Amino acid sequence: MRARVLLAGSEPPTPWQAYRAHRLLAGENPVVHLPRLALAAIELTVHQPVLLRPDLQRALLAEALAVAAAIAPDDPYRPEALRQIRKAYVERAGQLGFPLPEEWS
Repeated sequence: MRARVLLAGSEPPTPWQAYRAHRLLAGENPVVHLPRLALAAIELTVHQPVLLRPDLQRALLAEALAVAAAIAPDDPYRPEALRQIRKAYVERAGQLGFPLPEEWS
């Protein structure tokens, strides 16, 4: 309940709060929250203290890929969600100098 209130509040959540809220809510409503969780994980890589930890950045990007893969194949919004996730991932991985997944080459 608290996660829903946080996301629906008048003040936007911090990147860390958004990540945690979508992570909690993804189990209840994966159609809505899995794509948002993937994007929140990518977004979190540019914020302190994660910004100073390449290992955490790599783990968050890996989580974003795993979450994207978990989006149901029959979800009508899947293609658009995957496009947005892939775009954000490619941009951030490029900024960090991390390689792209082999299947994307």
